Amino acid sequence: MTETAETSLPPGDAQRESVRDEEAFHIPDDLARALTEFAAVEQLSRGEAICLILREYLRAKGYLKGAPSA
Repeated sequence: MTETAETSLPPGDAQRESVRDEEAFHIPDDLARALTEFAAVEQLSRGEAICLILREYLRAKGYLKGAPSA
């Protein structure tokens, strides 16, 4: 399974096209399976699951300050 970040850009905008290419990423199959299972168990969309995981990781590492969101 792969997940690609999609960004809408005006046609022919080469500079912004290169930015979109840098935003695209591949999720390895084992992580994609774990993410899908996590999202299902927690009853979240994949996007919500990704945000939750990133938020908690960044908070634990000290990069994100503030109280956990509800």
